[in-house]
Amino acid sequence: MSRYDVVVYGASGFTGAYVVQNLVASEQFEGLSFAVAGRSDKKLREVLAKVSQKTGKDVTNAAVIIADSADERSLNEMARQAKVVINAVGPYRLYGEAVVKAAVENGASHVDISGEPAWIEKMQSKYSEEAAKQGVYVVSACGWDSIPADLGVNFLKNNFNGDLNHVESFVQLKTGPSGYSFNAGTYQTLLLGLHGAATDGLGAIRKRIMPEKIVKGAVRVPKRPTLWDIKEKELGGVAIPFPGADKSIINRSQYYDATVRKVRPIHMETYIRLSSRFYGYLIGLWIALLYFLTKNSFTRRILQQYPDQCSFYMFKNSGPSKQQVAEASFTYWFFGYGYKQTLPVDEQHEGRPNRKVVATCKGPDAGYVATSGCVLSAALTLIRDQEHLPKTGGVYTTAAAFGQSKIYDYLKSFGITYQLESEYDL
Repeated sequence: MSRYDVVVYGASGFTGAYVVQNLVASEQFEGLSFAVAGRSDKKLREVLAKVSQKTGKDVTNAAVIIADSADERSLNEMARQAKVVINAVGPYRLYGEAVVKAAVENGASHVDISGEPAWIEKMQSKYSEEAAKQGVYVVSACGWDSIPADLGVNFLKNNFNGDLNHVESFVQLKTGPSGYSFNAGTYQTLLLGLHGAATDGLGAIRKRIMPEKIVKGAVRVPKRPTLWDIKEKELGGVAIPFPGADKSIINRSQYYDATVRKVRPIHMETYIRLSSRFYGYLIGLWIALLYFLTKNSFTRRILQQYPDQCSFYMFKNSGPSKQQVAEASFTYWFFGYGYKQTLPVDEQHEGRPNRKVVATCKGPDAGYVATSGCVLSAALTLIRDQEHLPKTGGVYTTAAAFGQSKIYDYLKSFGITYQLESEYDL
């Protein structure tokens, strides 16, 4: 059976519909075949009709595959028809593994937009060996979590002109006059993550997938308070720790650099940039309250049933409006510190860092436009740039899989760009 280049699973969902729309609109996908997949034939065809109307390209006759995460047979049939499965169905800790399993066992590569570290690392532990045997690639966190961050550190390492030692990153989300509300699916994933944190066994999983001890630079990232003032020339405001998957993904990429590519690994901390301490206190209080309330089954059900009210409309079942999406953008800042001298990877630098380089990743709406651009760029790389992928299949991070590829060009075509902002000696 011939395979479609890309199958978008979950195409009728909020994010999945953006993925299909941007795929059809992209010149990069001309000449490639695709299919949409999900539980409802009616909803999938409605998405194809809307995408045809929005893009001016008639895709109403595109292939439709009926597949359900609860039906192993249907997932196997879907995977047998795909070169790459784009999995847009979350929360992944509930619905993701069955799709990964079907893809690996049926010879399809798999990319997703998960930001759930415990699930992501569990997939590496369980399926990396089989994926390598099948010659397929499984790459999670291919959305806004965590391509901007992981490939941003990779970009900084490649352009540091010396030895990079550590990085502090700052996510800066920008909204327009209409404000912004994320889709409630992201909120449900957050609740499940807070509830499962104590029982995920993430420490044991990490020991299995990263058994070797790697040596990073002697100078570590400065210890910061939970809420602190940013005092960089290029960026002001206040910062709080970023609660997403970025740091865990980057750390796994650094492990791959050290053990496989024999490249010096770096220290990393990730933060969210806010405009004032007031917002920092509010967000910190809200997350702490969520963590407490998810421990009780009754209050957890209330949180799950009323995402709009319980998130103070930061998340809504309806998601952001078209106007909110059009007005939104992001800048991801990377402040890298290291040394002008380049030493062999097994030699340590002495003294404090003497070089600083600042880079950014900029793009459109982070939640859906940039996320769809990121995951489509990942799929394109698997299809069009195989010569620059790792030599064997397996489960990889984004930088490990795509760090030496043309993905930066594909990302640029979706409006996601990397650039150096400043560099100077310390």
